[in-house]
Amino acid sequence: MSTVGNILRNDLRYGQALRDRVMNSARRLGYHPNIMARGLRGGKTQAVGLLFSLHGPHGPTELVQMIARRVHAHHYVTQVSDSSFETDVIRRVLRDYIRRGVDAVVIQISSHMHIEDFESMFSAFKAVVLIPAIPTDTTADQVILSRQQAIHDAVDHFVDAGRRRPMILVPPAPREEKIDPFLQRLQERGFNYKDEPTILHRSNPPATSLAKVAWDALEAHCPDSVPFDALLCGTDETAVAAYKWLETRGKKIPRDVAVVGFNDSTYAEFLTPALASIHRQDEEVTRLVEKMLFDRLENPDLPPRRMDVHMTFVPRASAG
Repeated sequence: MSTVGNILRNDLRYGQALRDRVMNSARRLGYHPNIMARGLRGGKTQAVGLLFSLHGPHGPTELVQMIARRVHAHHYVTQVSDSSFETDVIRRVLRDYIRRGVDAVVIQISSHMHIEDFESMFSAFKAVVLIPAIPTDTTADQVILSRQQAIHDAVDHFVDAGRRRPMILVPPAPREEKIDPFLQRLQERGFNYKDEPTILHRSNPPATSLAKVAWDALEAHCPDSVPFDALLCGTDETAVAAYKWLETRGKKIPRDVAVVGFNDSTYAEFLTPALASIHRQDEEVTRLVEKMLFDRLENPDLPPRRMDVHMTFVPRASAG
């Protein structure tokens, strides 16, 4: 019985022929191990909570799927929840995870959130991995998904191509993630401006597309002229709106206006002209999350760790 149990738990100490015999018999008998029952005996449920903001056309669905596949490969189950980047929601979901005996959590963090509002709950889990945009003071492990270098590279591309009036089209918050790096790089490249070169749009409500929200912001901010010759958009969806809006103003991309999107969506290279964008490096984030998560589960006494992943600028025809 112990040999069969060990093999069903993926113990590799046994020969391949014996492992095949056990697994073939399990399939023939329709046997599936009860992970929750194992948890009652071993003090763990082999469950990982994935807490992300899933709303919006540019939500992290692909990243969540990639992390879930890596977790499942370790014979853990996942519980996916939508945080909506709201502290109260995160607190409520974490309490639910604790009641269910979830072993570990991976949490996407936005810069505007106050992590101290739920930091005290981390000790209830065997492992916690955060994915913020900028480093945060925490006892948890962190995979920092930084936008700064990619935004700097996009600004450098604009300036080196001779663009003299770059602007950014984004929501007003959180400024630290996109607006501040954009303005910082413009200042470093010698741009002095009286008014911030920003076109701000609100977050899209559920019934409104992000492209429509961006279109309305362009209309409101630029009623009589096009005051920019380069535009960094906060998402690829807003870049698509900018494409159409510039066409109505008789402007050609990239001859008159260079355009760069954000998130490097799968359709970006198929637009006309192909859309330059910022690539999120989801594959590297997934790899580091997996490593941090299971290193911590195997060795709880590790000190808190931080790994940085830098998004990258992908130049295409729209950037000139």
